[in-house]
Amino acid sequence: MAIIYQGDAEILIGASNISLNCNNVTIEVGYETGDATVMGDTGRKMVSTLQSVSVSATVFLEYGASSVEALIYAEVGEGDTTIVVTPSSAAVGVGNPSYTVSNCMIMSFSPISTTVGDLSTFTLSATAGTWVRATS
Repeated sequence: MAIIYQGDAEILIGASNISLNCNNVTIEVGYETGDATVMGDTGRKMVSTLQSVSVSATVFLEYGASSVEALIYAEVGEGDTTIVVTPSSAAVGVGNPSYTVSNCMIMSFSPISTTVGDLSTFTLSATAGTWVRATS
């Protein structure tokens, strides 16, 4: 097993690359479960049902017509946002899979978040939608 250095992940919102405004990104994928236990079973049987996904990233704030703040503002509450996360900015492949999250919801964000002496950041949180893992 190779140990992976993670330091140049790529995150796209639609066609916009916001990687240079982020210092961390996390994606969690899975499935909700349904109880498929029937009479006579001696333990619970679970089956996967709907996909579940969440994405979070810490984003450095910037303002302007084509800024990351303007991009996120336009996506809040839409419910049809596409986010693509890749561990590295290198080409997608077996060693660098991409995860595409379609029709996710960015419910809110903090467009103003300041502390004296600190760089202003906000946490981007998206949930719901469907996900696909690609290796080519």
